[in-house]
Amino acid sequence: MNELMIEAPLLEETGKVVAIEGAYAVIETQQRSACSSCNTGDSCGTSVLSGLFSQRRHKVRLLNHLNLSVGEQAVIGINESVLLSTAVLAYMLPLLLMIIFAVLSSLSGFDDGFNFIFSLLGLFAGMQISNRIVGNRDFESREIILLRNASE
Repeated sequence: MNELMIEAPLLEETGKVVAIEGAYAVIETQQRSACSSCNTGDSCGTSVLSGLFSQRRHKVRLLNHLNLSVGEQAVIGINESVLLSTAVLAYMLPLLLMIIFAVLSSLSGFDDGFNFIFSLLGLFAGMQISNRIVGNRDFESREIILLRNASE
């Protein structure tokens, strides 16, 4: 078995191999909310709501150095710093643009109604920009790696 040199802390996720493409394995994971680890379970309204919206599946194509086959479970890891920088981009950019648009509108002498509209435009622009950057990002092999077979 090939051991990888892992220099940064990784967050782990288990997924299922859904396809083999040459030397690569396509691994599908299901998005889970934080509610899946909470003990209150069914008695929480947030848990019920998160169950309605948590059916997103994500696929990642990784070098199959473990010789996995379709149907096997695998553990993948993502570098914590990559996850943190992506989260900062996705959440902070819209907020920052909203504040900038609101300040520019206020400095231009507009009244509160226009300031509100401009701040919403900044928020929307920031959401669109971060969605395009994060949504189109192709993670490099050093950012997401295949760690091990889940059955081992």
